[in-house]
Amino acid sequence: MTSQAPEASNRPRTRAAYVAFAESIERLCRRDPGARAALRAGLRRDVDHPRARPMHRLLTTRLPEECDDRTAQAHYTIASLIAAQPRHAFAPDQEDGEDTVAEQGVGVLEESGAPDEKAAASDSTPSYPAPYGSSFGATLGHAVIAKGASMRMSAAENRINLLTRQSLRGIHLHLPAAVNQVRATDSPIDWGQLLADLVDWPHQSGRISRRWLQDFYRITAGADRD
Repeated sequence: MTSQAPEASNRPRTRAAYVAFAESIERLCRRDPGARAALRAGLRRDVDHPRARPMHRLLTTRLPEECDDRTAQAHYTIASLIAAQPRHAFAPDQEDGEDTVAEQGVGVLEESGAPDEKAAASDSTPSYPAPYGSSFGATLGHAVIAKGASMRMSAAENRINLLTRQSLRGIHLHLPAAVNQVRATDSPIDWGQLLADLVDWPHQSGRISRRWLQDFYRITAGADRD
């Protein structure tokens, strides 16, 4: 029992790092079309593939320290999936300005001059995302019930059953097609959680698959079966 405590206590902190990685890739793709093209070229490629070489310059400093090959592959796959989104997904918006301020080390709260907000910002207690985000099974479920261009229940069910039967290599190869399917429905993807699941897939694929399936069927419980 006690051996599980460190893992449980570290999960929010680890997930925060995964979310931060995904957000940094989105910012990079939004600001640098050349970097986005280089990351997109690595889609479905192994980290040692020649077409993945340009990715090393962009991702090496963003990887966890002393990460193994499987963890690196998970980060490379997520970076490629983010970069492969349509160009309009990276249109400049208000977040661009906010990200620039954060990267320069200037806090928005400090500029606002609101005393209560300053006091809250100085709180020594760090805030982390919830231990678990939205699974890819939930994403597929939302794609089914989305208004307008929704995904057919049978297509989504076939897709999630295919994904949850995959080996580590297989999940990396099949995710791009699944991501393309849900993009058409404008269903949001929790890149940080998907990265966490890819990192954990080698030793927790059963638990992750169960969660994906449960989330999918929970969300689509009232959907018509075609």
